[in-house]
Amino acid sequence: MRGQFLERLLALAAVALLAMLVSLALSRDRDGEGGGSASPPPTVSETWTEAPAGPVADDRYGGTTTCGAELTRELRGVVHPVLPCGARIVVAFGGREAETQVVDQGPVGAGEEFSLTAPLAAELGVDGLQTVRWRFSTGTG
Repeated sequence: MRGQFLERLLALAAVALLAMLVSLALSRDRDGEGGGSASPPPTVSETWTEAPAGPVADDRYGGTTTCGAELTRELRGVVHPVLPCGARIVVAFGGREAETQVVDQGPVGAGEEFSLTAPLAAELGVDGLQTVRWRFSTGTG
């Protein structure tokens, strides 16, 4: 009985090793390190999404953001509860468009998906809760 257990254990170890080797070989080909052709890099969608947004609440200014910046009235960016710090996005409203980044992860105003800092809200002409369009930046503005 003990011999059968050892045989099964060795067989499972061999299967696990084979699976790991196959996985490594496939990931090397995907990264362009193997003999095959490299996959193109992923592209960022240029699809616009509508979202409610508004200016950062006055009482939020003066502290340090979760991204490590001081939240001043001169800081330009967006507050979003989920997007990572530094994520580049483009926000559009009323015929104006601005590329910016996430400067804080935290709570946003009631009914908002994200908040705009004072300089960004002024640049776009957003005063109060508005529906804006946004998308991830493609690096070309």
